[in-house]
Amino acid sequence: MSSKKKADAKNKKAVVEPKKKKPEKNVSPKVSLPTRIKKKLKRPGSFSIAFQLSAEQLAVRALLCVIADIVCAVLAFFALLYNTEMELLGRFTWFRSVSFGFTGGSGVKELLRSAVIRVDNGTVKETVSVGNYALFFFVALIALVAAEFIFMIISCVVIPGRTYERLKPLYNMTEAAQALKNIDITSADGADDGDFEIHTGKEELAGLEDAVNDLLRRARSSYQSQIRFVSDASHELRTPIAVIQGYANMLDRWGREDKEILDESIESIKSEAENMNRLVQNLLFLARGDSGRAVIRFEKLDVNRLICDIYEEFVMIDKDHEFQLDLRADVSAVADMSLIKQCLRILVDNAIKYSPEGTDIILRLQKRDEKFYSIDVQDYGIGIKPDEIGKIFERFYRSDPARNRSNGGYGLGLSIAKWIADKHGGYFEVLSYEKLGTRISLVLPYERDDEVMKS
Repeated sequence: MSSKKKADAKNKKAVVEPKKKKPEKNVSPKVSLPTRIKKKLKRPGSFSIAFQLSAEQLAVRALLCVIADIVCAVLAFFALLYNTEMELLGRFTWFRSVSFGFTGGSGVKELLRSAVIRVDNGTVKETVSVGNYALFFFVALIALVAAEFIFMIISCVVIPGRTYERLKPLYNMTEAAQALKNIDITSADGADDGDFEIHTGKEELAGLEDAVNDLLRRARSSYQSQIRFVSDASHELRTPIAVIQGYANMLDRWGREDKEILDESIESIKSEAENMNRLVQNLLFLARGDSGRAVIRFEKLDVNRLICDIYEEFVMIDKDHEFQLDLRADVSAVADMSLIKQCLRILVDNAIKYSPEGTDIILRLQKRDEKFYSIDVQDYGIGIKPDEIGKIFERFYRSDPARNRSNGGYGLGLSIAKWIADKHGGYFEVLSYEKLGTRISLVLPYERDDEVMKS
């Protein structure tokens, strides 16, 4: 390519290149109103609350002093006019017959001494000198302003200290809250409950203290529950994963040629995969419930029909136990049918797991009072130890983990049942004796109570 062509190409490139890139305009980026406000509030150098309160009090006092001076001056001036009018005219004419002025003078003192009041109502015409009064009033006003100035200087020293003393409980609370960041809330027994609380000793701040302390306690409890939940879930998933991995390795090494080992491995892998699927489904159910994403559909339902459905369902699928139906009342209520069924299935399934073959399992429906009814699931199984009754609704809690794992349980069923009862404004009653049996009563309201369900 010749030098001329190269120069043309270069010039062409120089001309075209700016069109590819649009020139930047000197325009400030668009910022939404909340962002602007946020930046303004967080700007460095913003004054403290104590400084703002002190400045406001000083400004109010200064304004009151100015207003007081103006009011005093106006009242004194009109008092002078009123007194002159009454002495010369004998009556009050609302200052229509008097006027105020100066006759001359080069300085302030001479000007004030030349002050006069002229009276003219057509009959009486007279000029009264009030220079001494004006001079005295001016000096008194200067003295008053000086006294107010000294008062403001003293206030500038006293008010910030008093403001700080009044705000000291808030500062103490702030320091206590900052000290909490040094406490390890991840430790279950690292500190006493008192170490997580704020106390200022001020009755006015008691409500705020209680709210903050309650929030801290719930945050710690929630964090501990989350850690325990993740730990338990990981532990529960470890066993079926290890079983599946073990059978897979065995099949990979030498089990393919052995028909009996192959069938056993496939059956075990399917069983563990099913258990894992059930565990994951329960975890997802609880997670949706905790996050508020679970959908609850309240409707009018026949509780007697619902219990009959559960009874017929288990009579068909379980031939090892004798099921009895005890309907002592006709009950209609407002509830989510699918969730109540799921709750009852959990209770009956637990009764089946921990009851010997051939024993009875009773489903009972009865009225409690004008607001509540109960559904009882009673068995004659192994029972629950007294010190464990209060723990059976905790997630992953099992009195005998090895036995429960062999039964396919993970300790989540009763937790799900309790969540369902809570969302319906109900609760559980548990009566159990070791080696005699257990009765778990699901107590529910007839009508939907939003206030109870929110608590």
